[in-house]
Amino acid sequence: MDDHHDSGKFLAGLFVGGLIGAGIIFLLGTKEGRKVGKMIQKKGEDVLEDVEEKVEDLQEKGKELLHEGNKLKGKIIADIQKREQDLSHETVNRIDDALGKVVEVQEQGLKTTGNIRKYFKNIPKKS
Repeated sequence: MDDHHDSGKFLAGLFVGGLIGAGIIFLLGTKEGRKVGKMIQKKGEDVLEDVEEKVEDLQEKGKELLHEGNKLKGKIIADIQKREQDLSHETVNRIDDALGKVVEVQEQGLKTTGNIRKYFKNIPKKS
């Protein structure tokens, strides 16, 4: 069975090789084949020109997108820095307010402590 299978592959390869050879002989050996070859070459050149134009367009668009991306990146960084500054100022103000309240509470505590001391000074000592 392997010999039959191998001979089938050989015959298929021989047939495909024959077709390719006939095509090459037609393209190179006959006037019509040379015309077809020139037509295929012209079509290939046209396709190549189209591909080159599209590649150039894509490169230009890529440059534009890169430029826009860099502008957007700069804007985002600037926005983040501004927000950091705003948050920093807001945080400083909140801390300052909190410290002011702490000072008020301390002053009130000192006042209350002074009043309590006065109260206990006025109480006669037990002898």
